[in-house]
Amino acid sequence: MPDFHGSSPNRPFSAHDFLSFGRDYGIDYQFPTLSSPGHQSFNQPVAKGVVNDIVLPSGFRLTNSDLDVLQPYESLSLGHSPLLIVVVLQGRISLEVGCWQSELHPGMALSLQLGPNHPLHAVQLPGQRLKTVTLALDPRHLAGSSPHDALLTELLETSPQPVYSWRVPSGLLDGLKQHLETSLPELQQKILLEGMALQMIALGLPGNGVSELDYTGLSRQDVRRLESVRRLLENAPAEDYTLSYLADRAAMSTSSLRYKFRQVYGQTVFAYLRSCRLSLAKRCLEQGYTVQQAAHRAGYRHATNFATAFRKQFGVSPRNLGAS
Repeated sequence: MPDFHGSSPNRPFSAHDFLSFGRDYGIDYQFPTLSSPGHQSFNQPVAKGVVNDIVLPSGFRLTNSDLDVLQPYESLSLGHSPLLIVVVLQGRISLEVGCWQSELHPGMALSLQLGPNHPLHAVQLPGQRLKTVTLALDPRHLAGSSPHDALLTELLETSPQPVYSWRVPSGLLDGLKQHLETSLPELQQKILLEGMALQMIALGLPGNGVSELDYTGLSRQDVRRLESVRRLLENAPAEDYTLSYLADRAAMSTSSLRYKFRQVYGQTVFAYLRSCRLSLAKRCLEQGYTVQQAAHRAGYRHATNFATAFRKQFGVSPRNLGAS
């Protein structure tokens, strides 16, 4: 989502505008229907609307975006934020973080810890009005500069999930729609938005929706231990893992890990690992690696096994994807 500072109402945004912003904020933008960056098509409007951006006293940057999407575009956020929250007010966005994929509709939100191992890939579809609110925490502000910092640090450190999809309560959703359009002096507006931001954080911290009641027989400690295993598989999928090694890491028996992992994540440990490996291989192919290189980097030792698994997962052979 673009958050160009101080944009005027209903101004057009070209591909060059997006690219300029991306260089400043570590976001890689792609425009599948346009030619190369030097081509005249990159001066054509990709979106039209208004984007308002404000830095709050807590250190969060709140961005309110209201755009008519004219051309499809994708973004890969490569920066770092201990907490990033995206709320969709109107329209829809396809999002992917590691092995997690979903499409957000109005009233839905995504919270995540943004970093090198968890880049956010977003796809915005044309022919829609897209209204979003994005709340991003600059990690430099977690240094005791505001009364919220100690609490935020503790909550983020104990959060069991780096990615958390949630539905925004109607009261908060109505408040966002109303207050973002309120015309107030700058100081009052900052105070008002600070309160809205704190509500978003309280309701949208990754994994805070997970309680002992969400999974029968599982404690928060169980979920945190399972999450440490899940993060390991996602961050280093090419390694050779055994169930006993992962069970030791989770301080569980192999049977408990097998049962509880499936209970929380909806698939077996090694099905999840396979999905992470194939997602990594797909990114490598898209970056220009050969099929053999992509397979090796993803932990596959035999190209035939890799090709079969890849075709089953994505419906296309890795050779065809690499050549596209």
